[in-house]
Amino acid sequence: MSADSAKPVRPQQSARSRWWAALMRPILADRAMFRERPFQGMLFYIWMYPFTPAGKVVMVALAVSAAAGSITDDMPIYQLPVTLLALVLVTSAVASILRWLSVSISGEWPDRVTAGQPLRIDFTVKNESRWPLLDVAIECFKMPASWKVYRDERMVPTLPPGQSVTLPIRVTPDRRGLYQLPPLRAFSTFPFNLFRNQLGRKESQAVLVLPKFESLTRINLKIGNRYQPGGISFTSQIGESPEYIGNRDYMPGDSPQHIDFRSWARLARPVVREFQEEYFHRLGLVVDTFVPRGRLPWRRDDRALEAAVSLTASVADVFSRGEHLLDVFAAGPELHVFRTGRNTTPIAAVLEILANVPACHENPFDRIGAALSTELPHISSIVCIFLTWDESRRHLVQAALDHGCIVKVILIQQAGASSFPLSLPETEVILLTPGQIESGIGEL
Repeated sequence: MSADSAKPVRPQQSARSRWWAALMRPILADRAMFRERPFQGMLFYIWMYPFTPAGKVVMVALAVSAAAGSITDDMPIYQLPVTLLALVLVTSAVASILRWLSVSISGEWPDRVTAGQPLRIDFTVKNESRWPLLDVAIECFKMPASWKVYRDERMVPTLPPGQSVTLPIRVTPDRRGLYQLPPLRAFSTFPFNLFRNQLGRKESQAVLVLPKFESLTRINLKIGNRYQPGGISFTSQIGESPEYIGNRDYMPGDSPQHIDFRSWARLARPVVREFQEEYFHRLGLVVDTFVPRGRLPWRRDDRALEAAVSLTASVADVFSRGEHLLDVFAAGPELHVFRTGRNTTPIAAVLEILANVPACHENPFDRIGAALSTELPHISSIVCIFLTWDESRRHLVQAALDHGCIVKVILIQQAGASSFPLSLPETEVILLTPGQIESGIGEL
């Protein structure tokens, strides 16, 4: 016998082992859930997933009637619920044979969506078995809490062998962020729509939810020019060079890189190219991400933070369409700096960055004020979006004024909150509520 003909033989599974593996297939496929959250995973597979809403009602009713009938032996009331319970369990065991059959699921979630935008995704379910499937449906269980799921699942009465059907899922993400969605499950509720028997599953990928923002028609902000050391190529790093204005004779100390060899050969004397550093508009946008830690986590109100992120996206959208450089400073545990404008960064990339800006539970301006101050000498105008007002924020505004910046302060506070005493005679201050930003403010 040749070496090529000696192939390993896979041991045959018995019918009992195959039946047990098919029965436990949903649980075995989600071993990670039990390793990470044993109690929640067991509760999911014992109560939340196997029973449909109608099945939960029937099981609770049977349990209550059985408990009521077991109080006395004089009246054989308990026989009825026990009999019904036995029939339901026998029917469920027979219907679990459907787990031997399988389906394939095709379709993908989008990579990026916008918060508050209704989303409909069509998935195709194909019957890969030799037998018809009855009462087939799909659903994603344990979706993130900030995702609104429309429970209008469509059920296919019969799916013949080799045939496929398209089933929709409708959701609406209400909050920005990066979410790892749970698996998509195809199941059958045959015969009484009381139990779910899983036919197949498809892993879902991560979905990035971008912040929602309303476009601004105009931003009333005086913008001036400032000299940028190194020119545009140094400041924006988009490959531009300082403006070429002509040639002149070589002088000691000139850079050899600027020598014009063609002119030197024509004029028989060393000649260098002369450049002029450009003055242009460079704007700053500071967004505050501070949310106090003193509140209970489940009662913490991040609406003001989400409004600040949305307003930041609106301002970045306006300035990215012009000939400005906009530096966005997200004041959090660390100072996040990214630049847009002059075709350096599209607004879509800015939204991706803002989608992952976390909340800061400690006042960040006590630490990042010095880092911001180093950029102020090169910034013409600055817009500060604050969630509160204190001495550290006042120092930042005063430092911007001392460096000759034009400052606009936007303070976002809850409706009905007491106004902060802002003594900034040289600064324009705008007070807004999260509701005003969500409904659209038109211009700023």
